[in-house]
Amino acid sequence: MSRSNRQKTLGSIMGFEYVHFEFDLVQDYIRHMETYFETEINSIDQAYDEFLNSLGKEKKVNSEEDYISRNAHSESFVDAFFMFETVYKKNFRNSQIIQLYSFVEDALRGGCDRFADYKNTDYYVSDLKGYNDIDKIKTFLKKSVKLDFSLLNPEWRFLDDLRQVRNLVVHHGNIIQNGDTKNNKDKRFNNIKKFSEKKFTLEKSKYSESTYEIIFDNPLFFNEICRNLENLISKIGEIEVTSD
Repeated sequence: MSRSNRQKTLGSIMGFEYVHFEFDLVQDYIRHMETYFETEINSIDQAYDEFLNSLGKEKKVNSEEDYISRNAHSESFVDAFFMFETVYKKNFRNSQIIQLYSFVEDALRGGCDRFADYKNTDYYVSDLKGYNDIDKIKTFLKKSVKLDFSLLNPEWRFLDDLRQVRNLVVHHGNIIQNGDTKNNKDKRFNNIKKFSEKKFTLEKSKYSESTYEIIFDNPLFFNEICRNLENLISKIGEIEVTSD
C-alpha cells in the first residue's frame, strides 16, 4: 500500500475541508446576535429608567389626555422589552437549533454520497430504509464505511438527542408531553428532560400537568451544540481509508 493511500482520510473523501470554517462563521453570527439582543434590552431598560425619572421631575398634570399619553409611553417600553427578551430571542434560537442540525445532517449525507461515488457502491443514503435521515446515514456509515460507532460517542448520542429536540421545535412548536405523569416512565420525555440539564428549560404549563414548553434560555447551549457537532465531523473525518 502506497504512502498516499495510507494518508487518505474520510474527511478528504467526504468533502469536510471547509466544515470547521463554517462552524466558525455560525458561532460568530450567534455571538453577534446575542450581543445585539442584550445591547437593545439594556438600551430599553435605560430609556425606561430615564422616562420614570422624568415623570418625577415634571409637574403633575391631571388631564385624561396626559394620563393616556404617559401610560401609552410606559407600555411601549414594556412591549419593546417583551419583543426582544421573549419573541426575538425565541425565534432566533429556535432557528439556530434547526439550522445547526440541518447543516450537520446535510454535511453527513453529502459526505456519504461522495464516499459512495468514490467507492462506487451500489446505493446511496437515500436508497436505505430508516426512521429518519440520520438513521439512514448511520446505516450507511456502518454498512459501507465500516465505522465503529463506539468511537463516535458521546457526540453521535448528542446529535440524536438534538434531532429529537429539533423535531419538537419544528413539528410541535417547542411543546413536549409527558405521557406518564403518574409513574414517570415516558421514555421520550425522560430522555429530553435528562438532555435538557444545564442546556435549556422545560417550562411546565399552567393549564396541564403533562405539557411542557422547551425554552432555550441558555445561550451557552449553542456553543455546546457547535462543539459537539464539530467534534463529530472531526472524528469521522480523521479516520483513514484504504483504497480497494
